Amino acid sequence: MIFLDTRRTVSNKSIIAFMLILVLVIIGSSFTSIFASTGSSTNYGSLKIDKDTVSISEFEPTIIQISGTIHDYLQGQRIFLQMIKPDNTSEEMQTIPNKDGFFSIPLYLDYNWVAGNYQLSATYLDNEIGSASFLITSVDTPNIPILSKIGSLEIDDEEITLSSNERSTVEINGNIKNYEKGEPISLKVIHPNGLITNVSITGKSSGDFKAHISIGENWESGTFSIIVSYEGKDFGQVNFILNKIQIPKFFKNVANWWSDGLVEDAEFVDGIEFLINAKIIDIPNLPKSSVGGNENEIPDWIRQNVGWWGKDLISDEDFVSGIKYLVEHGIITIQ
Repeated sequence: MIFLDTRRTVSNKSIIAFMLILVLVIIGSSFTSIFASTGSSTNYGSLKIDKDTVSISEFEPTIIQISGTIHDYLQGQRIFLQMIKPDNTSEEMQTIPNKDGFFSIPLYLDYNWVAGNYQLSATYLDNEIGSASFLITSVDTPNIPILSKIGSLEIDDEEITLSSNERSTVEINGNIKNYEKGEPISLKVIHPNGLITNVSITGKSSGDFKAHISIGENWESGTFSIIVSYEGKDFGQVNFILNKIQIPKFFKNVANWWSDGLVEDAEFVDGIEFLINAKIIDIPNLPKSSVGGNENEIPDWIRQNVGWWGKDLISDEDFVSGIKYLVEHGIITIQ
C-alpha cells in the first residue's frame, strides 16, 4: 500500500507540473503580441533591432539601431521602412545599403516619443525583407516648452552623392527663440553605424544660426540623423542620405584604353559588369537592367564621356550617368 501511495503521489505531482507548464504556455502564447521582437527574415533579406524594450529618460535619450541585410542586392536600390506608431499613424524612412547589401539606420528616441508598441517593416523592390517591433515602456517628459516654441531647423539637401575622394558639406539652418548671443548650439550627427560626431556652433543675436558639417572621407553610404539642441534641450532633427560612388583608380586606365580603341566594346562591357557584380565598383541608385534590351552598340557620346573621365576632364557623376544609361538600355547586365 505504501508503494502504491508513493506512485499515486508522484503521478499527482507530475499532473500538476504538467498543468502548470501548459497554463504558462497558453498564457505566454496569448501575450506574445505585447512584447517586442528583435526581428525576422524572409527569402529576400532580414531586419533586426538591437533593443526591443526601452524606457526614455529626460536626460538620457536612447538610440535604437535598425539594421538588416539584403540577399542578392542590386547596388543603388533603396530600402523602404515603415514604422507604425501606437496611435496607428505611420512614418516612412529610406536608406541605401552598402555594396554587401548591409544597411543600418539609427533611431533617436527622446522625450518627444510616447510610450507604446512600435511596429517596423522593411521592403526591397516591393518585397518584404523582414519586420521587427520595440516597446517604449515609459517616457519622462520634462516641464519645458514644446519644440516649436524653442526654435526651427532645416537642411539644405536631403540627399548627397559624392565620389569616394570628393569633399562636401551639409548645411543646417535654423533659428532659436530667446537666444542669448554667444551661447553654444550643439549638433549631434548620428552615423548609419551608430557612431556619433559632435559639433558645436554659436548663433547670431537674432537667434539665426548656420552650420556647415564636413563629410569625412571615411563616412559610409547610408542615412544620417542630425539632432540639434540648445541649453541641453533637443529641439529638432533632420536626416539626409549619403551616396558614395566608389570606382578603383586603375579603371581610369581601362577607360582610356577603351576610348582610344585599344579595348574592344565587349571586353569593356564585360569588365564593367564584373566589377559591379563583384561590388568593386559601387554606383548608388543604379537602375534595373532592361529585360528586353537588345541594343548592342554603345553611343558615341558615352565613349567620349568615358575618355574625358579617364583624363580627369569630367566628374565621376558624369561618368556614372553613362554607366547608368548602358544598364538601363540592357547593354550592361547587372545581376
